[in-house]
Amino acid sequence: MNERYIEYLKYVKEYLTRNHGMVSLNPLHPFRSRFQHTIRVLHWCFRLTEGMEKVNKELLYTAAIFHDIGYTDKDNEHHAIRSGKAFHNYAVEHYIEENFRKNVENMIYVHSNKELLKNKDTNLELILLLEADLLDEEGAMGIVWDCMTMGNAHASSYAKAYYHIMESSNKKEPNPMVTARAREFWEKKKQVVSEFTDILEKDLMIGSPYFDI
Repeated sequence: MNERYIEYLKYVKEYLTRNHGMVSLNPLHPFRSRFQHTIRVLHWCFRLTEGMEKVNKELLYTAAIFHDIGYTDKDNEHHAIRSGKAFHNYAVEHYIEENFRKNVENMIYVHSNKELLKNKDTNLELILLLEADLLDEEGAMGIVWDCMTMGNAHASSYAKAYYHIMESSNKKEPNPMVTARAREFWEKKKQVVSEFTDILEKDLMIGSPYFDI
């Protein structure tokens, strides 16, 4: 465990708690913790950069830790701007080197724009941050998310959960990842969901005319 990252994470946790940004505002998603998401994104960055040499890991990991610190109990469409400003204030207060600070800030400010994955001029560190952010809560976690959402919505049947999973976690979409390792993780996640829904469809006897009786 990196002591500096621990200090960063403690600060982020305290900041989110103080500004009421820890838990999702959606009443169907009270199980979603912004801080736990942050930790998972950091770990995805660890996984994606394993064995990778031509990447500034310190820059990437710091941006990952602070990328969602700006969440509050309102107006979270602009959380990236608040996150960048919060990191700026922290970095100035703790005398973090200026050029490093600016690079981290810039990554945080634009991390919500996943279209940057399609831009060939996007630097590797930002690509990895965007990939890590997208990889969280997909695959098996996406299925759990869908089921917990349906539970909170008081779904009246297993079939409703099935159809929700089909529309959410199992929706058809192109692989948005850029790096080879991220593309492989994404495909594996989608495969898990596809195989799960195939089995669930058969278990639920979806399409049986006997349900119409």
